[in-house]
Amino acid sequence: MLLKRLLFFGGKGGVGKSTLSCATALRLSEKGKTLLLSVDPAHSLTGILGQSIGPKLKKLEENFHAIELSAENLVEEYAKRVLTALGELLPSFSQGLLEYASYLKHSPTALDTAVLDKLVDFCQEYQYVVVDSAPTGQMLRLFETSHAVSAWVEHLRKLAKERNKVERFMGRQDRILSLIESRKEKLKTLESILKEKTVIFAIANEEPLSLQEMEAIRERLKAFRVYPVINRWKTLNFQGIKVQEVEKPYGVERLKKLNLEDLLKLLEN
Repeated sequence: MLLKRLLFFGGKGGVGKSTLSCATALRLSEKGKTLLLSVDPAHSLTGILGQSIGPKLKKLEENFHAIELSAENLVEEYAKRVLTALGELLPSFSQGLLEYASYLKHSPTALDTAVLDKLVDFCQEYQYVVVDSAPTGQMLRLFETSHAVSAWVEHLRKLAKERNKVERFMGRQDRILSLIESRKEKLKTLESILKEKTVIFAIANEEPLSLQEMEAIRERLKAFRVYPVINRWKTLNFQGIKVQEVEKPYGVERLKKLNLEDLLKLLEN
């Protein structure tokens, strides 16, 4: 696999996780092909980078691309793709499935599933993928969804295998099992990426609530490599990664002035 690292920047809103994700992606693009991906509903990449970023991939520098995922479009595209394939196998249900797809774009779980699905695709194309996450609660839900979807697909796979036996006995070809098997393989790839390639930076500043959310991320995501980062620190006695403040760190050149050496060293292990 091309991917070397998948990075998530999470934490309370307003602590600077978007700024740090932009600066880190810029630095990593000096080492290899890098994607900066925003899944925060309140996208801020355009303001931080000083260039217009939208729902389509944009090349900013050599080896550096950025995108702000459109939540509703992503879910609608994902739902139609998956449910249309299922509708082809079950024609009598096809209209109902497409109608169901129109409602899914309002579902948080559907959004998380669609984001994870797209994330796997991007991880096949880039050496580094840097994710500017939504605030803490939504980011935690994204990781929890990955486990829930895997369990659900495995349940469907068992049911499909039983159905397949009946169809074969009746002399009919059943493509539902192969469809579910392909979904399972993609989820296995996702699980491997999350386990072997993922690093999570929990960002906070000296504000008490942001520190509480940092600890929540560390506690809830114990199975992953999580590193606490204090951004814009001044007086806090903190044993961990510290990023000192740079005045108005907006635009590519200003972002490059952020000292990220301690953070980047962790990606070498």
